Amino acid sequence: MKILITLAVLGGAFLLILPNMSEAIVYDLPSNPEMDYKAGNCVMVNNRSETNANKVYTLNPAHTVLLNAAYVEYWSRNARCDELQFHVDHNTTLTRLRSWLGQVSTAWFQNIGATHYKHKTVSTLEYEWFYIDSEGAHRIPDWLTALSWGLLVEDRLSISSPLTNAFYDNVPMADPLNFADGVYADKMNAIWKSQDHDYSSLPGRMASEITRLVDSPEPFTSVFESCQYQIRNSGDPWYHLMDWSWMLRNPGCPLAS
Repeated sequence: MKILITLAVLGGAFLLILPNMSEAIVYDLPSNPEMDYKAGNCVMVNNRSETNANKVYTLNPAHTVLLNAAYVEYWSRNARCDELQFHVDHNTTLTRLRSWLGQVSTAWFQNIGATHYKHKTVSTLEYEWFYIDSEGAHRIPDWLTALSWGLLVEDRLSISSPLTNAFYDNVPMADPLNFADGVYADKMNAIWKSQDHDYSSLPGRMASEITRLVDSPEPFTSVFESCQYQIRNSGDPWYHLMDWSWMLRNPGCPLAS
């Protein structure tokens, strides 16, 4: 039943993508057999008989490239060739495509715990990081809590700029994650409070992240020895997505017990 409902929703959404000839501009593909003309991962061809899983038939290559760019803009991925072919065949305008991508995303957000986001983390341009489960989105407040739950910054999915408002308007917000509830809470507490440097019981990638911020080469100081986080680079996701005020409890810092 859920599958039928999903297909009905998506089918209804596709009906919104109707031809609008007023925005169509037709171009001829340059006739150079030595070159491939690509929209994302798809080669554009001007002979329909050449169409396959990797090729899109189009006489409007510039617009087809823009259609693919809309997928990247909204969903952070290239369009599949069959998706591009659908839009080319139906003369989908950029306005209609963006509207449809937004509608589908909004439907995902409203039931986010049952989508491809479940058991993953997502970040937004509001510099917030969330863990998704059947209850909704749980904010991940800080690095210690993330590692207590075995969550890594580099695994996050990003909510694109056009979808930021839709995310906050539609996603059910659940309680923030609690450090003590994480499966690695005791180990992370020992690493922080007791200078435990044996990471062998942790997943390898998790140990690598701890090493990156704890056993830091100069000029950086370990996050367990400094009172303030040192930004690694201008786009440092560890700095931007999390609260680092817990560092004030490090030895020698203002809130140390």
